Amino acid sequence: MKKISILFIICYFIFLPKAFASTEYTFPWPGILPDNKLYKIKVLRNKIIEKMIVSPVKKVEFDLLMADKTIYASKLLVDKGEIDLAKDIALKGENYYSILAQDYNKSLQQKKKIPVQLDRKITLAAIKHQEVFKQLEDAVAGENKKTFQIASRFSKINYDFIVSLRNRK
Repeated sequence: MKKISILFIICYFIFLPKAFASTEYTFPWPGILPDNKLYKIKVLRNKIIEKMIVSPVKKVEFDLLMADKTIYASKLLVDKGEIDLAKDIALKGENYYSILAQDYNKSLQQKKKIPVQLDRKITLAAIKHQEVFKQLEDAVAGENKKTFQIASRFSKINYDFIVSLRNRK
């Protein structure tokens, strides 16, 4: 029994770092991918929805949703071998996160409180986005890596900006 316990403890510590190497954050399903003919209709719908949102906090939630869906779509496109389109979509996804950072700032300026759970989700999303960009960088060759490196850098800059806003509260 003692040997089994020791073996269990050893296995636990051997596999523990691997279990936490990836951030526990689930992306929402992106729906229609950019390589679909109906994608432009989806983009139009999203722009209409975005214009209808008046609450700054709801706008931050929407921006996060769009960033997550778009970045995950980029990953799915790389998996399908559509690298050029995936690069463009990755940058658009990180642009949504940049907009999120701006809307986060507006919310705080308007004295609107960002819910703790949303704040945590924003943090986890930034970490997960950087992980995905690293995976995409590793999955492509040559010059294609640069786009995902740039997206990852922007992700870090955006997150650092949000952290600086939190520290000003």
